[in-house]
Amino acid sequence: MQNYDAVVIVQRVLSQLDRGCIFVAAQDDGSAIHVRFRGSDTQPLPGDAFRVKGLLATYKDRQGRTVPQVDCNCMTREVVHGHLLAPRLARLPNVGKVRSERLVTRYGGELAMTLRDVGRLREVAQVLEPAKPALALRIAAQVFAAAAGDAATGKIKAAEIEFLTRLEALGVRESRAANQLWRLLAGEDAYDRLLRNPYVSASLMDWPLVDRIGKRLLRESGRGADLVTHPKRLMGALSSVYRELLTAGDTAAEPAAIAVLISERGVDPSLCMQYAESIAALKRSCDLIRVPGAAWLEDRIAVALWAIEHQTHSIDVPTGDALRRLVVDSELAAGIELKGDQPSAVARLLTLPVGVLQGGAGVGKTTTMRVVATAWEYLGGDVVLGALPGKAALTLSRGASSASRPRLAYTVARLIQMLERQKAQDNNPSQFRPDGDVTLTPRTLMVLDEAGMLDTPSLHRLLHLLPAGVRLLFVGDDGQLPPVGIGQVFHDLVQEGSRAVHLTRVLRTKDGSSIPGIAAQVRAGERLSLPVWAGETAGVFRLPSAQRRAAQRNLHGAGEMLVLAALRATVSAINDEEVGALRTSATPVRRLGPMATVAAGDRVIMTVNRYADALFNGLLGRVISIAAARVLVHWDGEPEPRELPEVAEAEIELAYAITCHKAQGSAADNVLVVVERTPIVTRQWLYTAITRSRQLVLLLSDDDETINQAVGRSTIRTTGFTMPARTSIVGHRAT
Repeated sequence: MQNYDAVVIVQRVLSQLDRGCIFVAAQDDGSAIHVRFRGSDTQPLPGDAFRVKGLLATYKDRQGRTVPQVDCNCMTREVVHGHLLAPRLARLPNVGKVRSERLVTRYGGELAMTLRDVGRLREVAQVLEPAKPALALRIAAQVFAAAAGDAATGKIKAAEIEFLTRLEALGVRESRAANQLWRLLAGEDAYDRLLRNPYVSASLMDWPLVDRIGKRLLRESGRGADLVTHPKRLMGALSSVYRELLTAGDTAAEPAAIAVLISERGVDPSLCMQYAESIAALKRSCDLIRVPGAAWLEDRIAVALWAIEHQTHSIDVPTGDALRRLVVDSELAAGIELKGDQPSAVARLLTLPVGVLQGGAGVGKTTTMRVVATAWEYLGGDVVLGALPGKAALTLSRGASSASRPRLAYTVARLIQMLERQKAQDNNPSQFRPDGDVTLTPRTLMVLDEAGMLDTPSLHRLLHLLPAGVRLLFVGDDGQLPPVGIGQVFHDLVQEGSRAVHLTRVLRTKDGSSIPGIAAQVRAGERLSLPVWAGETAGVFRLPSAQRRAAQRNLHGAGEMLVLAALRATVSAINDEEVGALRTSATPVRRLGPMATVAAGDRVIMTVNRYADALFNGLLGRVISIAAARVLVHWDGEPEPRELPEVAEAEIELAYAITCHKAQGSAADNVLVVVERTPIVTRQWLYTAITRSRQLVLLLSDDDETINQAVGRSTIRTTGFTMPARTSIVGHRAT
C-alpha cells in the first residue's frame, strides 16, 4: 500500500450508504480508479471533483481484473475554475479566450469581487498581459468598465458572474446549461431562487443534466436530504415528462404512459404521481393526465368556440328553398359550377357559427370557400380569409377571388397583429392603425384555411382577440401532418363530428389518375405495391435511388416540380448536388445571404413573410437573372418576374428540394418524394407528400418495404381538447 493524495472526477457511483460510498473516478491522466470513502454527509454525483486522501491498493473485480482502489476517510470537494466563467469573460472587449483563462486561473471564485475593486486594476492588468503593461492597463480598464457599467447594469453583470461561479462550485461545467439557467432566473437573487426550486430547468433541458444539477442543489440546500425521493425531484421528473409530451406535440397522455416516462427518469412513478395529486399538481380528465399549461389553453379555446356558437348573430341565414337559391345565385356570381357534394356543403356551412370543412387534397375546398364567401357577402356580411403559412394564404387568396371580387388572404400572424391593433384602438380611439388593416365586425365570417396546421397557442391567441359576433369556418385535411406546435384542435373537431362537413370527390387530379386511390390507401394504412417508374407522365411509382438525378433531369422541363424530403440534411445535400451539377466555375453567382448563393435558373423559396413586398413564407420561384444591383425572380403564379428587394435577399433559400412541412399549401404537376428511413416519415407525412401532386408522384425507395414501413408508422397525437356536440344538429356528411 502507498499514500494517495489527488483530485479526481466522479464518473459513476457504485454504492451510497449512510456512512460512506463507493464510486469510480477519473484521474488526471484519464485512467479510472475506485474510491471507497468511509464518512457521512457526502453524496457524490457524476461530474463532482474531490481531493481524495488515503491508502492506494488493488483488488480484483468480478471479471478477475486488477483495479486500483483508494480507501479514504478524508475527501473534500474541489472546484475546477474556468468552465463557466471563461466563455463569459472571453466576450468582453479585447479579452478573448487566453486572457479570460488567465483571470479565472488566477482568481477563481474571487474574480467577481476582484472586478468590483477598482483599486486592483493594475494587479488585474498584470495578470491579463504581463509582458505589455501599457496595453494591459487599457484592457483592464475595459474589463472593469464592462463588469461595472452603470450602477444597475453593473449589479446584474456582477450577479451573473457570481451565479456562474456558484454553479461551477457545484460541479456544473456545461456553459450552455448555466447560461440558460441565468436567462431564466436573471437577477441578484438568482441563486437563492434556484436553491428554492432546484428543478426549475426541467421544462428547458434534458433530464440527465437537470437531475445532476438538481441533486447538487438539493445536497447544498439540505444536508442529509434523500436526493432520490425528495419532493422537488419528484415534481422535477413530472415537469420533464410534460416537456417530452409537449415536444412531441401532445397535450395529454394515459396514466400508464406517464408512469413509463417517469420510471425512465429513475423516479418511482407511484410515489411521484401520489405526491403530485396530494398538492393538486396532477390534472386528470376522463382517462388522461393533461399537461397543465396546455390544458388551460385547450379549455379556453373550447369556451371561446362555445361562446361563438351561443352568441346573438347579426345575420340571419335562410333555410329550405331560400337557402338553396342563395347557393345557386352565389355560384353564378362567383363564375363557377359546384359539383358533387359541394352545393350541400356550402348550404350546411352557412348555417354553422363554428363550421369545419374537411376534405382531402383536390376535392375543391377552395372552390367551396369561394362560394361560401360570395353567399355570405350576399347576406350583407364581410369575409376575412386567413391561413397559417404565407404560401397557403397566397393560394387561398387566388383561389377564393374572382374577376369581379378579389379577396386578400392573410397569415394568422398578421391577423393577430391587426386584431391587436383593432382592440387597442377600441380602447383608445386615437390609437393609429395602418390603412391596410381589415376591421372585423359582428357581421364578419373568418375563414381559416389549412387549419390542420394551426397549433393550440396560436389558435388561442387568435380566438381571444375576435370581436363578439364573428363566425368561424375551419378548412383543412385531417389526414395531413399535424401542427408543428402542440395540439390539434382542427383534427379533434373533425373527429367530434357535429360541426364537420366532408367533401369526398377528388376534382384536382386528371381523370384516371392513380394518385387519389394511392393516397386513400396510404391514409387508411394499407400496404402498397408500386410499379417501378419507366417514364410515365401520370400516376404513382417507385423510383430506385440510383435513378433520382436522371429523373430530376427529365422532369425539370415537364411542368412544375417539387422534390420533398423529411430531413433538412437531405434537403441541403440535394440542393448542393443540383447546383454542383448545373453550374461550372464560370457560372455567374450572387450570394444573397447566409442561406443561399444563387445563379440564373435556380429554384428558390421565401422563408419569411414580407407583406409590403407581397412575398410570403413558402412562396416558390425561379431566379431569372442576377446583376450587380438586382436579382429578378419569377414567383410561382405570377405573370412576370420582379426584382427581389435587397432586404429580402437574406431570407431566400435554394429549393431544388424542400421539406414536406414547407410544401403544405403547395401543389405541383410532378412530385418526387425521398422516402427516408426515419421516424419522421409517417403515414401522415407520406400522405401529405403524395397529395402535393396533380399528375405524377415518384417515391424514391429501393424497395416497397421501406415505403410500407412509413405507411405503418402513424403520427398519433394525444390531446385533452374536447367540445360538446351541437345538440340541436346532428353530424353531417355532404352527399
